[in-house]
Amino acid sequence: MRKLKEWIIARFLPVWAKEQVYAENRKLARKIEEQQREIERLTAYAAGLEYALRRRIVIKSEVSK
Repeated sequence: MRKLKEWIIARFLPVWAKEQVYAENRKLARKIEEQQREIERLTAYAAGLEYALRRRIVIKSEVSK
């Protein structure tokens, strides 16, 4: 499918349109990479919160009379 798509683009699109398609694909690939990094960061944050909630660290601060 990929080779067919590349062949259609190379065969029927004018040069300026082909360059525009390639530039847009590069831009979208960068955006996908940024979003994947953000998802990884947010997943790590959520995992840290879950770990902290599971531990339930309790500090007893009683005053003796």
